[in-house]
Amino acid sequence: MSDPFPDEVDEALWDEASRRADVIREFLKHRTGKMTASDVALLATELEISRATAYRLIKLFRAGGTVMSLVERKRGRPEGHRVLDDEREEIIRTTISRYYLTRNRPTVSQLIRDVQTNCISAGLKPPHRRTINARLEDIDLQKRAKRRGENEIVKQTQAVPGAFGASRPLQVVQVDHTKADIFVVDEETRQPIGRPWLTLAMDVCSRMVTGFYLTMDTPSRLSTSLCLLHSVFNKSAWLREREITEPWPVAGLPEILHVDNGADFRSRAFKRGCQQAMGAASAAPGERTEPSHQEYAGRRAITRAPDAAHLGFAGGLRRAFRRAPDSTRKRAQAAPRLGMERRRARGAGT
Repeated sequence: MSDPFPDEVDEALWDEASRRADVIREFLKHRTGKMTASDVALLATELEISRATAYRLIKLFRAGGTVMSLVERKRGRPEGHRVLDDEREEIIRTTISRYYLTRNRPTVSQLIRDVQTNCISAGLKPPHRRTINARLEDIDLQKRAKRRGENEIVKQTQAVPGAFGASRPLQVVQVDHTKADIFVVDEETRQPIGRPWLTLAMDVCSRMVTGFYLTMDTPSRLSTSLCLLHSVFNKSAWLREREITEPWPVAGLPEILHVDNGADFRSRAFKRGCQQAMGAASAAPGERTEPSHQEYAGRRAITRAPDAAHLGFAGGLRRAFRRAPDSTRKRAQAAPRLGMERRRARGAGT
């Protein structure tokens, strides 16, 4: 049986492995030399395991260095794996949307009866109540409360405005997506293709952009991952390739990653990837009332193109369009010409 991906691991197994990784990481941090038997015994006591198991976990963690290296392999179907056919899944989705997410606030028991009745009417075997409950839990709590008019829950999940800061670089990095206020046009036909998405990672302490990713595709785990890769690695080779002489002195893993409640940030794969690499990820509990640091920076960078001063290097935005590392690279090459098109349009209108 092949090793599972982080998002396929059972929740209880992952939580225990994450707890062990935190304890062992702290244990090894203060013991650079040879460990004594008494040290390992203390670790075993803290983790409530045998001394032999403690030695084995230390060896595994030193070899892998991630939470996954400490996950106990469990046979069986991965948690979250769905086996219902598409017809019954559609009946569940439709019934929840039309009858449960309403101001009438029907109970879960009534919803289960409605779903089972609809399945029987369609000649299908009704799903178990636990299956229907699981589909309800997949719905964002605040969205569910708004649709049902549950104002108290909405208030509890609403973000509270306030100031937020960090005391040192890379203590907290925020990541978010913003749609660029610029249209990419076809290089040959001059027809508009669309507006690109800019994913920015920004250090809260220094307000420096630590990495970005530009794409014509809608935000996803891929764009977030590529932005984080750009953020973490040294920028010297990247700058040389683009003939940029200005320095961009930032690299390294952040201690904490702040994101909002976007679907790509709430995915299990993203959360566990963060725990694998840095041990911490934080999402806002509800809707944000103010734009994040990187949204402000992204908007300023776009509106001040082509110099892209807020990205920290001259001409960076135009070069990013020309060298966008995805399937839309050729189409994105026409983006810097948009300013010329706008000036021509203004001149024609005067």
